[in-house]
Amino acid sequence: MSPPPSHARLRALLCQAASLPLPLPRDLLGEHSRRFLPALPSHLERALSVAAHFMTLANARPGEEGLAAVVDEAERRMSEGDPEETRYALRVFLAHHPEGRAFAVPSLEERAPHLVVPSRRTEPPRKAPPGVPGAEVWLDYFREDAGLNDAVDTWRVRFPSAGHPDPIEPSRRVLPARRSERYWFTHQQLLARYDTERLAFGMPRVVPLQDYMAPINEGYDSRLPGFAPRPAGVSLQGLPGYDIMDHATRRDRLCTGASSGLLWHGDTPIDLESLEQLAHTAESTPGSVDGEAWRDPLGPHGAFHHLGQVLLANLRGPRDTTGLPSVLGSPATAARDPLFYRWHRHVDDILDAWQCAHLPPHDLSDAPPVRMRKWIGDGVYPAHQSPDFLLCFNKDIPGADAPDFDGQGWGQATFGGEHWDKPPPSFFVSTHTLRTHLGQHPVRLPDGTEELTPRLVHEPFTYFLRVENPLPREQTVTIRIHLVADAFAEDRRMWMEMDRFVHTLQPSERAVIYRPSRLASVVHERGWPAHLLLPRGRREGMLFRFQVMITDTSLDTEGGEPGDARECGYPFNRLMPRGQRIADLLAQPNIVTRNIWIHHVD
Repeated sequence: MSPPPSHARLRALLCQAASLPLPLPRDLLGEHSRRFLPALPSHLERALSVAAHFMTLANARPGEEGLAAVVDEAERRMSEGDPEETRYALRVFLAHHPEGRAFAVPSLEERAPHLVVPSRRTEPPRKAPPGVPGAEVWLDYFREDAGLNDAVDTWRVRFPSAGHPDPIEPSRRVLPARRSERYWFTHQQLLARYDTERLAFGMPRVVPLQDYMAPINEGYDSRLPGFAPRPAGVSLQGLPGYDIMDHATRRDRLCTGASSGLLWHGDTPIDLESLEQLAHTAESTPGSVDGEAWRDPLGPHGAFHHLGQVLLANLRGPRDTTGLPSVLGSPATAARDPLFYRWHRHVDDILDAWQCAHLPPHDLSDAPPVRMRKWIGDGVYPAHQSPDFLLCFNKDIPGADAPDFDGQGWGQATFGGEHWDKPPPSFFVSTHTLRTHLGQHPVRLPDGTEELTPRLVHEPFTYFLRVENPLPREQTVTIRIHLVADAFAEDRRMWMEMDRFVHTLQPSERAVIYRPSRLASVVHERGWPAHLLLPRGRREGMLFRFQVMITDTSLDTEGGEPGDARECGYPFNRLMPRGQRIADLLAQPNIVTRNIWIHHVD
């Protein structure tokens, strides 16, 4: 069945060649400008109003007729105003309206191929010390990845800070429950992954950008049209009507609130009862404690997160007269800049400070009665060597590529039954290493030529988990798989969520659970690029640790609906009990760990 005619028109609108670059407006905090900056509350409000109008048009005439009316209006607005504002509004409509969700939005490299070409900056020698000027270039392959930047861009469409229009009643805004908590967890996971990539090169972790007066050593030139380069050594400067001290004041208020557990609305103290409240206020959403003043960048807590990024986007060399922003000015390119990570580490530090000061350690006593073994045999067992967590390369699994492959049955026959008590080394198909390599991905440019871009990819693999249900009744459980570089294993913020899924264990069953990596929830639910599922690793191998945690699905479900009722990052979002280490989690009967190596193949 061919798609409706409106789908082809929508695709053409979203993939239309970008207009000539526009400079930043002189009055960045004003209502009107010549360049759409979604980080500014006034600009975002305008775009969301347009998205609401699109929803009203679609509701008036359901089906293809309504969708065609939306396209007509989008075409008119793009010809008369800022095309980027209209494109953003159109994508909000497509993400949240039932008629729009039937359309597959083209990827960033299809919508704007000129924004995903590599900068091809000169690399310093690999034998130089990690702190040498220009060492950030080693990570350009990661930061400039088209899939990563597409994911960051899409987060801003799926989770607008001001909420999205209600498809049923477009004049009303919807701010989804736990929206800010989940949004910030996504950024925290991105930081963990970026720091893990840095570790592969022997580089230090990202330093938070919390000193607003110090010169910024990292320069960056994206070499993309419409964006200014930033030389090394420049310092933050204020905007008209908003100087650096204004921003520092709002930082200090948020830091004090994270420490004390109190934020102020006028003369009224407000107890922070959840991370969500602080995250709403730091980001500036309708859930902010500032109430009606949440839209005002000059309000008590201001648009701290967003204006910080605008301040950074406004950084240019002293001789730059173009007025163009850096890549930080656009969600589709912001993650290319090293400062994106420094800024978000600073904001994440504020949020984590509240969690450390005001959340008690998790009570892990609600584990379901299931068994995964730490070791096969008696006596003292070695840590992080669970025999019930097995990995296999897909190429080593006979028939795995066939569309009707029964992975569950193959896993049960290979690792279950009479093979249940055999350790991983006894299976020729199991592996204790995973592999990545840097490939060359072609991007087709508007003029028909192709540009090769570096892309980190991994050899496809599958998890097999041996889990025993000792009860004479069925149990439905949630399987949570995390990964961490061994060097970071005692830092809870460095554990990366790889997968989370539900499985039903039959009464008294010894089950072998089949889970191919291509189904990872971090890809399908959080929008992480599938080819970046694994960290790079090192040529000689880099030691990592997998953790499998099994929880009771009846306690994980939100109001009877699918979704994780537990806090984002569970169980690593809170401090361990005093005197305990993360490694002590292994004492829990529902948790096992396994060391593996990731080799980067040249």
